[in-house]
Amino acid sequence: MGARKRVGMKRFSLIVVLIGAVFGWGDAFATMPTNACPISFTCAFDAAEVRPLTDATPGAPAVFVGYLSFNGSGVPTLDSLGTINGTAQTLLTSVGTCTPGTTSALGILDFTGNGGPKLLFVTDNSGAELRLMVAADAGNVTPSAVNLATCTQQ
Repeated sequence: MGARKRVGMKRFSLIVVLIGAVFGWGDAFATMPTNACPISFTCAFDAAEVRPLTDATPGAPAVFVGYLSFNGSGVPTLDSLGTINGTAQTLLTSVGTCTPGTTSALGILDFTGNGGPKLLFVTDNSGAELRLMVAADAGNVTPSAVNLATCTQQ
């Protein structure tokens, strides 16, 4: 009987710790910093994904590498190369627009007008990195797979 009480107390303690972590994590995002569009900034990125089971090619891998650069006015240019399910893609070079983030929304890099994706971004590591998430493909359609990337300043 004594062993059961200890296991129960361990579970109770773990639940209390998890609840505290969730509330602490939620508070961290309640005051999200704004993310300005970078100026005169170039970063190298890489991303990988596996297509979901509901996709036409379920489980198919894809990897992407490239550069993301911002000129002195904050206009972004994406140079990206990828392999999807073992098939090399052609080099994509696309100029887009940057919308800075707010305290309640992530920043947006939109290359859909020039055949590229729409990316959500946050700055990290004292502004030396961008964390990217694909929000829409070249056709401005929400993708069926989540694709995340880290873009480190060069």
